[in-house]
Amino acid sequence: MHPIFHFSPPSPALQGWVRQHQVIRLRFARGVAVPVKPYWPRPAAALAFYLRDPEWVASVPGAAARCKPRAVLIGQPTAATWRQGGADFAVYQIEFEPGALHRLTGLPLNPLTNDCLDAEAVFPASFRHLVERLAQHDTAAPWIAEVEAWLLTQVSAPRRGLAAADAVALQLLSGASTGLDDLARQHGLEVRQLRRQFEARLGVSPRLFARVARFDRLVRSANAVPDARWLDLALDAGYHDHQHLARDFREFTGLAPSAFRALELQAPERQFGFRE
Repeated sequence: MHPIFHFSPPSPALQGWVRQHQVIRLRFARGVAVPVKPYWPRPAAALAFYLRDPEWVASVPGAAARCKPRAVLIGQPTAATWRQGGADFAVYQIEFEPGALHRLTGLPLNPLTNDCLDAEAVFPASFRHLVERLAQHDTAAPWIAEVEAWLLTQVSAPRRGLAAADAVALQLLSGASTGLDDLARQHGLEVRQLRRQFEARLGVSPRLFARVARFDRLVRSANAVPDARWLDLALDAGYHDHQHLARDFREFTGLAPSAFRALELQAPERQFGFRE
């Protein structure tokens, strides 16, 4: 079987809820040591399905890893994790728009920051049947079709509406340089009100969310242009200087930029010619 790297937007009916569908399917020879994936923080909450071998995750390299459930809700990460799948690895991840996971579940996102929750313990019994149906397929198209059909039944019910924090998060994702005071004022809130709403709906403060979004842009640019200078990449991503770049690498990954890049070059998908 060829590896699968599939990324696609949602159907029109789910726009505003889902940012994108992501499917990765990798198969390694039995007995081969599967590389560890250094997974940097990205600005999104998600729902992920592990449809073949499970994924194990550790908070620091070499630490004891825990096995994820077969379907998990993933809160906003602010630190890198170290992930390892099995020889037959298939993950289907739905990346939500800002605030959408809160709107879908009613759960405050603060407790889920840097954590995950067994999705089968949150959603009704129909969700378990969904997971079992997904396991019967091998390709992206039926997985996405099944999940979109299920999601449409969920979002069609009365739900919490969009809030100022959701709109502000979209502005921050686009790299907006507007100050937090002005962003709050645009939506008729004081900064402390916006911060409280943001933390409940997205799990982190607006400033931290903006930093994670900027860091994600930086790492993806570094992967796309591996010969570029870090300073040039940093300026393009919205950093003012190398010092702030180095600070974010230490805080988000515990490593210097060059050390993280060296580990990322060994990520499992690299063996199949793919880089994020």
